[in-house]
Amino acid sequence: MHATGVLRDGDATTTGPTDARFEIGSVTKAFTGILLADMVLRGEVALDDPLSRHLPSPRPAWRYRAPTLLELATHRSGLPNTPPPLQRREFLAAIGRCTRDPWDDVTAARYAFMLEATSPRARPGGRAIRYSSMGIGLLGDALAARAGTTYADLLRDRILDPLGMGATNLSPDDQLPGHTRRGRPAPPLRDHMPAAGSLRSTVEDMLRFLRACLDPPSRAFALAAQPYAGSRVKVGLAWFVASHPRKPPIVWHNGGTWGFRSFVAFRPDTGEAVVVLTNTARGLEKLGFGLLDERVHAGVH
Repeated sequence: MHATGVLRDGDATTTGPTDARFEIGSVTKAFTGILLADMVLRGEVALDDPLSRHLPSPRPAWRYRAPTLLELATHRSGLPNTPPPLQRREFLAAIGRCTRDPWDDVTAARYAFMLEATSPRARPGGRAIRYSSMGIGLLGDALAARAGTTYADLLRDRILDPLGMGATNLSPDDQLPGHTRRGRPAPPLRDHMPAAGSLRSTVEDMLRFLRACLDPPSRAFALAAQPYAGSRVKVGLAWFVASHPRKPPIVWHNGGTWGFRSFVAFRPDTGEAVVVLTNTARGLEKLGFGLLDERVHAGVH
């Protein structure tokens, strides 16, 4: 099942069920980036704060130094994408070769052990981008710890409730069933990195979010979408920013879980935006960029 929403000239066009709840996977990271920007503007944290200042434990065994919040948000922490003991399980689930939940026997204590056993080989910082859900997960944990609350409550209080996104949360209740690429039932996502990919949402709610990105209710939305690292594809505070000398910038993120795919993007220059959600593990990037504007998506991957 697909559901899409497109914003042009302030008007929304949708196809498919607008109130069905999908896992949006790594699109969650864009929300975490906005939370970081909000807390920076409030003076609660700084982009150059080391992670250890706000999250003393559990944490990886850093070989060099703890990454900063900015390095975590721009995928320059040196951390792997997921805890090493789970990498093969996640890979098999992602390609539909295994329908077992990779995290089904991972308790909070075992996840903490995995974190502390992780020793990044790469130095934090620098120009190289190494996509890391672990890094964004730790960033969300640090922001919640600094605010003295949970990630779920922090997100609800500062983004979801103000935007009226009542159908968006971390709960798998009432969501659509997911399916692998081969059409087999897929387990819902349940891990210990909520800030990296655990949100569920609807097209209706995501259109509210994209309207806020295009007409920011606070400076945090604009701050998060600014590029901070990268070259051809730049990275904001968890957002990707596709740029080309002869094409306008596109701010975007995609997401994938064991049985869902998602894509959101917006063009600040024209006020256009698109969201595409599906409950099957098949990529949506070509469709999403094409819906945004077929004239500019060529060459953007």
